[in-house]
Amino acid sequence: MKRLTSLAAVLCLVGAAACSDRDDDVVQSPAPNAAPQPVSETRADAATTSAALAFGMTREQLEDADLLSEANTDLGDVETLVLDAQGRLTHIVVDLEGPGDLEVVVPVGDLSSVDRNGEKDLTTQLTLAQLQALPAWTPGMTPTGAAQAPAR
Repeated sequence: MKRLTSLAAVLCLVGAAACSDRDDDVVQSPAPNAAPQPVSETRADAATTSAALAFGMTREQLEDADLLSEANTDLGDVETLVLDAQGRLTHIVVDLEGPGDLEVVVPVGDLSSVDRNGEKDLTTQLTLAQLQALPAWTPGMTPTGAAQAPAR
């Protein structure tokens, strides 16, 4: 009986893992004023492939990237990729370095890729102060139209 219970527990865990096709590293805002929703791995792969390729990166490299200043200073880490209702990558959530735990929504137009000793990362012309002035990322926020880069 113990063996049967253990087998049932293992099968439940395997089944849950197989059915769990969601990834909170990529979210989609289905409509203005709607909270972002996690998307399936399949949808995330399809939607982020072209964006990652535009940066000359794989999706995994994009999700693991650091954000660097033009002077090669580490500004933060990529946390979440944000898609619009059509499934296009529009913003990247970055966990900024420094005191406090500030995650901000950065428009992809303010980012470019850089190869640093064989490791792909993102770079921006925005200063740390400008990044800190961007909208803070909070679960349930609507990034569509909310994340505008401050005037330079």
